Amino acid sequence: MAEATLRSFGQEAQSAGSNGQEKAETGAPAESGALRPRVAPSRQQTLPAMATIRVLGEDDVPAAAALFARVYPQHRWHSQAACESYFREMLFDNPWRDPELPSWVAEQDGRIIGMQTVMPRPMRFQGRPLRVAVSCQFMVDPDKRRSLVALQLMKAYLSGPQDLSLADGASDQSRLLWIGLGGTAPLLYGLHWTRPLRPARYALSLLQEHAALPPALAFAARPVCALADALAVRLRQNRFFREPADVVEETLDPATMLSHLPDVMDRSALQPVYDVRSLAWLLDQTGRKMRHGTLRARAVLKSDRKLIGWYLYYLQPNAVSEVVQLAALDGSFDQVLQRLFADAWGHGATAVCGRLDPHHAQELSTRHSWFRREGPWTLVHSRHADLMAAIHRGDAFLSRLEGEWWLRFQGG
Repeated sequence: MAEATLRSFGQEAQSAGSNGQEKAETGAPAESGALRPRVAPSRQQTLPAMATIRVLGEDDVPAAAALFARVYPQHRWHSQAACESYFREMLFDNPWRDPELPSWVAEQDGRIIGMQTVMPRPMRFQGRPLRVAVSCQFMVDPDKRRSLVALQLMKAYLSGPQDLSLADGASDQSRLLWIGLGGTAPLLYGLHWTRPLRPARYALSLLQEHAALPPALAFAARPVCALADALAVRLRQNRFFREPADVVEETLDPATMLSHLPDVMDRSALQPVYDVRSLAWLLDQTGRKMRHGTLRARAVLKSDRKLIGWYLYYLQPNAVSEVVQLAALDGSFDQVLQRLFADAWGHGATAVCGRLDPHHAQELSTRHSWFRREGPWTLVHSRHADLMAAIHRGDAFLSRLEGEWWLRFQGG
């Protein structure tokens, strides 16, 4: 989306610069002996018309949903009414709605041609309250991508009164535009980790994903991979089936999570702020996102019933399971991590992956996870230098619950 806008903008700037240079360097003697510019053969240029940027109102939802269908036909909802209902719920009925942190639309000739939706989120930085504006959906009509609409929309969004702008589902093109407007892409929160649980079947799935193996050969390899994984689980580092005697699990509920959040976030300077209503709403919405599988939310407790942490992930049997949030008391992360691996392995997942929490890179590495930089970017923008510095050094509690990743706009 933004890539075409940036490319078009750069070509126009280069073309304009060339024209100016050509006119400055050409001239012919006038009758009076003075030099006067010589008119070069004209090349007709039509500059893109600037769209009107305004706040998205509830009456704009049908047009916004129609724009979404044009931009993402592969993610078309089963009905226009269902799509409109989700837009209203996320943008106008969420528990953090703040009229001073609105969503934006670009309008031209009475038609919405672009949109930057925003979800406000309260957070706290070193004890002081912050207003955070999370980018949810950033799109431009396919017919208008050779215009400045994307630039206009993002400037309107980043110029708001929020203390922090945050996106964690950004494309490479959006990242370029964001950085061009003064934002950054902190690498620590753009890294992802993967822990294979059934390494042979996981490797086979990668080969199939990249079409590196004929379907018939892949089918024939499955029994061999199953045997290899049965042997691999006997290795010391892969003994997920062993239940530790001093740790138990139970279903995680919002009230338990809320009461222990201050303890698990204690090491982070930047922390999300929840109450009973907002956290229950968020977990309910996250559970409805079936694209990645079935959400499992489990609390991990010591034998004396003291909670030491929890994990939330989307279970995908015979596939990779995505972690939404993994939290633990100081010194207990490794135990919670092992319980996550055991649960996912016991339910048939081939691997577990998630976004890096910089505080726990060592534990993830020790447990044979590997790290990579691919997929969506995490982007931040703020006028507060101390806040930006804290994020870049990894001093923020930013799981996939705090951004846009859990939303169901695309393929929920």
